[in-house]
Amino acid sequence: MSEVRGLPIDYTNLGYEALRESMLAIARQTLPEWTDHSENDLGVLLIELFAYAADVTLYYQSRIAAQLFPETSDEPESLVQLLRLLGYELRSAPPATVELAVAVDAAQPLPVTVPAGTAFLAQTPTGERQQFEAVRDTTITGAGLGPVVEENLRWFLPVTAVEGRTVTDELLGVSDGAPNQLYTLGEGPVIGGSVTVTVAGPGGPTRWQEVRSLATAGPAQRCFATQRAADGRVTLLFGDGVNGAVPPRGGALDPVELLATYRVGGGPQGNVPPGTTFTSPVSALRRIVAPAGGTGGAAAESITGARDLAPRLYRAQDRAVTADDHVELALRTPGVGKARAVALNWNDVLLYVAPSGRVEQPSELLRRDLLSAFEQSRMAGTVLRVLGPEPVDVYFAATVRAEPYFLQEDVRAAVTGAAADLIAFDRVDFGEPIYLSRLYDALQSLPQVASLTVTQFSRSPDGGVDADGVIELEPFELARAGYAETIRLVVTGGVAR
Repeated sequence: MSEVRGLPIDYTNLGYEALRESMLAIARQTLPEWTDHSENDLGVLLIELFAYAADVTLYYQSRIAAQLFPETSDEPESLVQLLRLLGYELRSAPPATVELAVAVDAAQPLPVTVPAGTAFLAQTPTGERQQFEAVRDTTITGAGLGPVVEENLRWFLPVTAVEGRTVTDELLGVSDGAPNQLYTLGEGPVIGGSVTVTVAGPGGPTRWQEVRSLATAGPAQRCFATQRAADGRVTLLFGDGVNGAVPPRGGALDPVELLATYRVGGGPQGNVPPGTTFTSPVSALRRIVAPAGGTGGAAAESITGARDLAPRLYRAQDRAVTADDHVELALRTPGVGKARAVALNWNDVLLYVAPSGRVEQPSELLRRDLLSAFEQSRMAGTVLRVLGPEPVDVYFAATVRAEPYFLQEDVRAAVTGAAADLIAFDRVDFGEPIYLSRLYDALQSLPQVASLTVTQFSRSPDGGVDADGVIELEPFELARAGYAETIRLVVTGGVAR
C-alpha cells in the first residue's frame, strides 16, 4: 500500500455527486492498486452509501445553520423564534382610527352619552361592513352641538372610534398551577396591546395585564406576555414565579379559570374614505359620518419587514438617543407609516409622523400612543413633540402621443396611474426630493405611450417645469399622491372614442 499523503479536500462539495467524486479521487490517490471503480464493485457501493449519508447530514446541517441568522433564515416560524430571542415580536395589523361627526335631532333631550365600546358599522366601497368601536365615553351636551341645519339636525364632533371588534371573556382553560403556562387565543387577527386576562378562582377574580417581556416582571406581578406566531396566532405566556406570577391551581370543585378579553381586526381595510356613513345602536344618533375618513390601518408586519427592522431596533436597545433611534422606535408603534425626527437641540426633538397609508395629521390616539411608547426610551430631560406632515401636492401636466390602436381614455388612465404611483405613500419619505427624470422613465416605459412632453412639474398650481428637474422638500414635508385636480393631460394619437 502506498504512503498516505496530504490531500486537498474541498469542503464546499455538499451534494451527493460531488461527495462521491471526491471520495473516489481520494481512493485513486491513496489506493492506486484499486483500479475497478465500476458500479458493481463493493468498494464503490460503500462509497456511494457514505456519500448518500453525508449528503443527507450536510443538508440538515446547512438548514440548521441557515436558521441561525435573520439574513439567511427562510423558515417563517424559525425566524420568529430567532427574533424572539432578541426581544422582537412581530407587529400585528394596527387598526384604523376615525373621528366621527354625529347628528341628533334638534328636539332631542340632552345630554346624550355614547358609551365606550359602542359599535359603529361602516359600509365600505367593497360592500363589506366594517366595525368600529368608541374609544371612550362621550357626552353630547348643548354646548358642544352646532346650529340647527337641514333635516332639523345638530352636529357634534368628534366621537373617536377604532376599527375592530371586542371578544369578551373567552375561556382559555383551567390553570394547573404549573410555571410558564401557555394558552392560545381562539380568534384573530388579534390587535396588539388589547389583551387582558381575568383569573377567576375561589378567592374572587383578579385582573392580569399584558407586559412586553416577562424578563423584568417581579415574582408577584400578575402579568403575561403575548407571542405572535408566523401565521398570526397569538399565544399568552404566563410567569414562572420568578419572572411573573403563576396563575394558581384550584380544586376539583372550584377550578381556576382563565378568561381573555381582546380585540380582533386591524388592517388597511379600516381606512374608509372621507364621507363614509355609519350606523349605530344608539337610537339618538340620527346620522353618523366620518368627514376625514379613517387613518392608521395597515397590514400586519411581514417576515421581510421584521428581518430588516429587528437588527436596527436591537442596536437601539430601546433607547431613543439619536434621530435614527427615534425613527426606528416610532415605526414600531402600530399605526405609524412614516416618521422623521429632527433635533432642534440636545433635549428638544420634533417627531414628524404620518399615519399608515395616508399623508394626513396623526390622530390624537396615535399621538398619545407614541408619547407613551417613548416615555421609557427617551433620555431624561428630553422634550418630545409629535407633529404631522406638511403635505406637498405635485402638479403635473404633459402632452402625450399615444401608440396606434390604444384608446385615448385608456392611455390617459395608464399615464395618470403611473404618475400617481411615482409618489405613492409607500414610495416616498419625509424630505425626499422628486425627480423629473424618474417621471419620464416611468411614463415612457408604458406600452401605450409613443412619446410625451412634460409641460408642468412643480409644487405650485401655476408653476412650469423646474429648471433642474427636481422638486426639493423640507424634512417635515411629505409628497402626496396625485389626484385628478393635480394631473392634467393632453392625449393625441391613438383611437378616440
